[in-house]
Amino acid sequence: MRPLAANFRKNMKKRPVIIIGGGPAGSATTLYLLQAGIQPLIIERRSFPRYHIGESLGGECRGALKLLGLESEIFAQNYPVKHGVNVYDPNGVPFWVEVKRRCPETNVLIPTATWSVTRSSFDSILLNAARDRGAEYMECEAVAPIQEGDRVTGLQIRTAAGALENLHCEVLADCSGQGTFLANRGITGPKVKGGYANQVAVYSQLGGVICDAGTTPSTVAGNTLIFYKQKNHWAWMIPISETETSLGVVVPAGYFKEQRLDKTEFLRTELLSLNPDLTRRVTNTNFLEEVRTSTSYSYSASNYTGKGFLCLGDSHEFTDPIFSFGVFLSMREGEFAAEAIAKYPSENGASNGNPFVAYEVVNAQGQDAVRDLIGCFWEYPLVFTRVASGSHQDDITDLFAGRLYGEIVEKNVSRAAMRRLMVARRAEAASHGKAAPASRQLKGLASTTL
Repeated sequence: MRPLAANFRKNMKKRPVIIIGGGPAGSATTLYLLQAGIQPLIIERRSFPRYHIGESLGGECRGALKLLGLESEIFAQNYPVKHGVNVYDPNGVPFWVEVKRRCPETNVLIPTATWSVTRSSFDSILLNAARDRGAEYMECEAVAPIQEGDRVTGLQIRTAAGALENLHCEVLADCSGQGTFLANRGITGPKVKGGYANQVAVYSQLGGVICDAGTTPSTVAGNTLIFYKQKNHWAWMIPISETETSLGVVVPAGYFKEQRLDKTEFLRTELLSLNPDLTRRVTNTNFLEEVRTSTSYSYSASNYTGKGFLCLGDSHEFTDPIFSFGVFLSMREGEFAAEAIAKYPSENGASNGNPFVAYEVVNAQGQDAVRDLIGCFWEYPLVFTRVASGSHQDDITDLFAGRLYGEIVEKNVSRAAMRRLMVARRAEAASHGKAAPASRQLKGLASTTL
């Protein structure tokens, strides 16, 4: 056992980076930092493995896992292989978005695949890799950031024994997910409700679900299925093993309350009535997991970087889970954060300004694209379906895969059209109908740009 005095000296030393949270955002950030020669400390309050939803990985997640040297470990798990997403309309008719990558030499789209994962094992793989490769790790509770003036300089923790300790660092990275550690303590700008804040997600797992069993990409068993009933009322079906499937329903909070059912009976009822193609697949409702709910999950926090700190992934923004961007955004922002931290303070970290402004700018490009993509789907589902399955299908394929940054998204014609459309729609809503109807603007966009 390490002597108490030695433990005290270790905890008093100044770490280069302290990371709050060992989920995909925290583990990916750690792995990228280790590649840059920086050894961070991960603070995690709960042991892994643990249950989590968000099992469907985007196409670009596979590239990130390969970059981190984890592709072979993921293959070894024998997770269901995902070739794309089928989105079923209220009549049970789907449109298909295939997982494709861009050829580095020719830039053409090439069919590929990713995975649907069991998050308990997937998250553990990432965290274990971070620890095995040299990250320091402490299982304890993050209590409060330490500040000196306007600069964050460390983190106060509570140990398993209940003692409070102060840990100091150059950079504090908030990867606490929907715990939003720094936002809840007033370090970032205020946490603002997003467009889907009044939604309720109810979810569990089932066995015996009828999956597709074809051989073409759109009919293989491992694909993600989304079932649409009406605006903000939908369900997901994600195979996570040969015998287990993640299923969940997302509805307006008012609708959930009106049904006057407990969460288990509500989920059972919705699975058997929401969409005809979903109903035919559910052969029993003997849930394998506790039925859980999530509410108020749509939000954003401004000014989420500053002197000595930055936030990643869900710790600063989450829009809506429908197209499964959560894990990808967390891992990609981990890459961007590691790049920014590696430059700190050599560029402008020691100045009076915010050293992580560029990190916020690049994050915004991806988060804005996701927000507009989801917004167009909900506001204009018929046109969205036409675009996704028509002449601009490649644009939508790129966005679904996670090609949300840099020149490729700047040149994405459909993404640009969605941005104009959603700006007009939000202006219309803000002026209570005084602006030109967005539907009229949509007609022009659909006939030209889209």
